[in-house]
Amino acid sequence: MHRLIYFPVPGRAEASRIALSLSGIEWEDVEVNGLEFNKMKQEGKLPWGMLPILQTKEGTLAESSAILRYAGKVAGLVPEDPFQAAKVDEFIDGMGPIARAMDTTFGIEDVNERIRLRKQLFEPDGAATKALNLYDEKLGQSKSGWAANTDAMSIADLKLFTELFAFFSGTYDGIEKSMVMGYKNILNYHQKVANEERIKNHYEGITVEDIRWTFLPGAFE
Repeated sequence: MHRLIYFPVPGRAEASRIALSLSGIEWEDVEVNGLEFNKMKQEGKLPWGMLPILQTKEGTLAESSAILRYAGKVAGLVPEDPFQAAKVDEFIDGMGPIARAMDTTFGIEDVNERIRLRKQLFEPDGAATKALNLYDEKLGQSKSGWAANTDAMSIADLKLFTELFAFFSGTYDGIEKSMVMGYKNILNYHQKVANEERIKNHYEGITVEDIRWTFLPGAFE
């Protein structure tokens, strides 16, 4: 039994949740709150002091990208071709800036200040805008339509799809759906992944009231 432990939000575990679901292995999705997280941290159960973690019979894996690569290999979502596999790693490693920019706003208690700083990220010279422009350019260059220009969907797609579009779910103060509407290649990519049979089946039953509504086909039409 594998146990993926994270908070009850998509965040940095959603891509691994999908990969584990597609892998065919037996696994449990364990959701914890802040108190439980702090308790695990104090008890030394978190190798790097953070979530998510994946508990396996061999031991505990930490760091979201490492977990995703593990789950992706089991699910057949890591290319066998060495070059394509490296391009997948390249894309995953290159996705950091927008998440790091958002991370700087999470500890701000003043709602108005938090909203101001988040909106600033999406101004013409903001970190989020630069990241969106880069993603849009990369997706426009992909001949296959997949994030890392792989022959088939890979873990790079799971990460980009879940982490990028979750920003516009309404969960984050100051970030609105309209902020991504001007990026043609990103929107086309959303439709491609959301309508991929395995992804579509994974989110079957999710409604527009759910926090994961941005992963549904037509969410940004």
